[in-house]
Amino acid sequence: MSSSFLVILIIIITLILFLSEIFPISVTALMMILSFYFMGIIDSETVLAPFASETVMIIASMAVIGQAVFDTGGADKAGNLLLKVSKNERQLSLILVLLSGFISGFISNTAAAALLITFTLGICRSTGMNRSKLMYPVVLGCSFGGGLTIVGTTSGPFLRETLESLDIGERFSFFDFAPLSLILLIFAAIYIYFIGYDLLPSVPSNKERFETSKEEDVPDHSDIPVWKRNLSIAVLICTFLSMIFEKEIGIPIHFSAMIGALIVSALRCVSVDRALSAIPLSSIIVYANMVPLSDVLTNSGAASVIADKSLVVLEDAAHPILILIFIFLIISTITNFMSNAATIILFSPIAIIVAETLGLDIKGILFAVRFAGSLCFATPMATPANSMAIDPGGYRFKDFVKVGLPLTIISAMICIIYILFAYPF
Repeated sequence: MSSSFLVILIIIITLILFLSEIFPISVTALMMILSFYFMGIIDSETVLAPFASETVMIIASMAVIGQAVFDTGGADKAGNLLLKVSKNERQLSLILVLLSGFISGFISNTAAAALLITFTLGICRSTGMNRSKLMYPVVLGCSFGGGLTIVGTTSGPFLRETLESLDIGERFSFFDFAPLSLILLIFAAIYIYFIGYDLLPSVPSNKERFETSKEEDVPDHSDIPVWKRNLSIAVLICTFLSMIFEKEIGIPIHFSAMIGALIVSALRCVSVDRALSAIPLSSIIVYANMVPLSDVLTNSGAASVIADKSLVVLEDAAHPILILIFIFLIISTITNFMSNAATIILFSPIAIIVAETLGLDIKGILFAVRFAGSLCFATPMATPANSMAIDPGGYRFKDFVKVGLPLTIISAMICIIYILFAYPF
């Protein structure tokens, strides 16, 4: 049995275990990555590196800042302010999709999700709102909002450089992805309000663990000095601004998050014990174990097998609509289990060959690849943002599938219609 076939088989088995939840999601992800390690497909450095990555630092640091905002009473103030705009959880879920989408257009999806999950969790804990209804809307907005600007995701600059390197007189402008991204973002918000909200679980799967000894766990905010509350809120805001102006101030976003966590901890806005307990370890384990999957697919040859088979089908499907349907079918499936950027990078050269062979619009094909790769909200490991939401939202694998799969299908249809009208196929 070839290693490429064995890798694909293990991934399929992993998917079945994710869906059945015979084991916790984090345990299944660990079993998968250890299987690939003992097969010799990836080395120990590749397995362990994601645990010390920038993303993990952001997840952990923002969790600490969020705990400080909650412990000092800052979440109460933010919650009261937001409740003036939204009267209930359903309305808040719509607002969170739009808010996270807007923010992720200017900073990375990971940073935007970390910031808003922290903010939203604090609101849920201080107001009693159901976190399982509000965490998914945050990461959903991040998936679509990254396309509001060319720099909203790492794939944007890559596609721009790829298209310019072909020297065909075409290029992606700063806002080329914005119109369709905005349409999808607004539709996602409406979908969550009318349909998705009811599909999300009413009770978090980790309700008992999160709410044990609730009265002892929540501090008496009246005894907290006002300066600590103001400081924690200021640190959260400054961290956000520092992430936006990362290039201008020269501080990477993960360092901004770490500095913020250091400040609230050093000035005792949050105790060390509560800071450590706030870090979502299950989310980190799932994220870190899924990151090497791109290397696994490449090293084993599984990625080439998938790419070659896709190329054969695409060349045989002469009609533009069939080609677009196949692109979205394959890429939107793979991107929910593999790095979005890696998926787009993998399929971009294939799409270019197909476009040149069949005389199709190359820019339009790359546009399709980009948006197919952004439909990454049907599994909890599709993006770091999705992984972050597992613990705070108390989600199971099937919760993402139940809400995300119908939205993926409808979003793909919207994308195909838009592309057919926008580009001369």
